[in-house]
Amino acid sequence: MAKENHINIPAHYNIYTGENTNRNLDIYFSEPEYGVNKETGLLLLIPGYGAHSQSNVYKKMRLEFADKYNLIVIQCDYFGSEFMQTSNKINLSFDINNYRNLLSEGDFKTLKNGSKNFNTVIGILSKYSSMLQATEILNENKHQFNDMGFMQAMDLLTALFAVKLILDDNQLVYDENKVIAYGHSHGAYLAYLCNRLAPNDFTFIVDNSAWLNPVYLTSSRYLNQTYGKMVLQTRFDYFARKFDYDKCILDLHKLYDGFQNKAVIWSYQGVADNLVDYREKERFCSSIDNVTFHLIDEEKVDNIKYFSAGHGLNADFLNLFDYTMRNVELNFMPKINSINIVPTTIVHRNIKYIVDFRQGLPVLNIAIN
Repeated sequence: MAKENHINIPAHYNIYTGENTNRNLDIYFSEPEYGVNKETGLLLLIPGYGAHSQSNVYKKMRLEFADKYNLIVIQCDYFGSEFMQTSNKINLSFDINNYRNLLSEGDFKTLKNGSKNFNTVIGILSKYSSMLQATEILNENKHQFNDMGFMQAMDLLTALFAVKLILDDNQLVYDENKVIAYGHSHGAYLAYLCNRLAPNDFTFIVDNSAWLNPVYLTSSRYLNQTYGKMVLQTRFDYFARKFDYDKCILDLHKLYDGFQNKAVIWSYQGVADNLVDYREKERFCSSIDNVTFHLIDEEKVDNIKYFSAGHGLNADFLNLFDYTMRNVELNFMPKINSINIVPTTIVHRNIKYIVDFRQGLPVLNIAIN
């Protein structure tokens, strides 16, 4: 069985405040049972909303993929990911009079008399076919929030480079030309972002339903949970929507315009995705070198690797990766620049983003022209 590891290191400084707030980054990585050799590659797992490093499916992937594909499988809980999970603290706001014709007289009186205890409300309304709306209390601020962008990508790159440094420090030879990112939804979007910030590192990206621009920068996230016959719909309004920072640069159209992509990319996209326009996604993918676009409609839903043509494909993450690795033809040739020495520079309007790799761990500096 693969060996599991966990380290805790100082995280990247906060690019929005310029402060180093002593934030730490938890990094989890699994290595093959029989050790690291010159054919061992690296795999960065990137979850989206509703998942994290301790989700059962991700723990399973870290263990299985390490041995099955001779990979060091890496994951971290990136900046603001704690705000991307299921509802934790909600504010119930409803007018009981809207439920007068639905509830029994006794249940109506109980709620009418002011009982707003969560368990009481859920216990009563779960007996009826209804919807209850709530708002998540996020408590985000500029020091810690779901930025949906560069801070999250820098945490992911920090995790990847930290493991590389550990391998180098222990004089372990591995295949540095075999670096894979596997992401789902927002996680897949972040894989594209990481590839743009570290253009000489990734050789293969597996994209399940990445959006081209973070959806929740401009709209609310809604999470539906079923309690008996009732649906509880919780609205998440993220701090990033109102916080003033350069969001336009996060559009992949802008980031990849004129960019020479070196990574092989397999993109899986459903035709019934309510968050991503598959036509726009296909146009984007066709504009980039080395991309294979897999459009999933109902006829291609096989109930093995994907179970729907909607957002995320209701995918079986393990089977989807297995299918991809069985069918992709990869020639992990030596990179032109296998060690990132030259900084990555991205210019947008009057802002210059510079990723510096010279200290071992990447650092993103921002300059205003």
